[in-house]
Amino acid sequence: MSDNQRTNPFNRENPTDTRLDDLSTRGFLVVVTRAFGPTGEDIIAHDGPRFSGEPGVKIRVKQGDLEEDVILSPFYGDSSKISSKPFEAGKPCELFCPVSGKPLDRIPGMATDDGGDFYAVYLTEKLGRGELVAVNNIWGNASSQMMSEDEMLLRLADVQDDASS
Repeated sequence: MSDNQRTNPFNRENPTDTRLDDLSTRGFLVVVTRAFGPTGEDIIAHDGPRFSGEPGVKIRVKQGDLEEDVILSPFYGDSSKISSKPFEAGKPCELFCPVSGKPLDRIPGMATDDGGDFYAVYLTEKLGRGELVAVNNIWGNASSQMMSEDEMLLRLADVQDDASS
């Protein structure tokens, strides 16, 4: 068994539906098939490892002296990722676009319970005004959130209201 098979259970030959049942609590699965960095770069790992046949989302992660391009599962709600570096669980990381090297956009007004922030992985080429997946920067915290354009605009309005009060 290769190292990739040990760290990526989605790469095995088992039928996809049996491995993804836990993610399908609503009767459907959401698969991220398009993902863009902060200036419009495609960050789908087309030539990288596969998760049940689907390419993952590539994000450059930096924590202290450690830095690596990490591949995240494209299945929304699945915390699987491909990484070979010993990042420390519970500690914040810096998140970058692996193509441009630019930091991912922090989403104002969103934080994790353990002190982390959320960053945008855009699902459309509209970037800041489009659909996105909010990923957090605490290693080992798998919380994320899908946001529509309307939800993002409401969150920004709330932050601006709080700042002007």
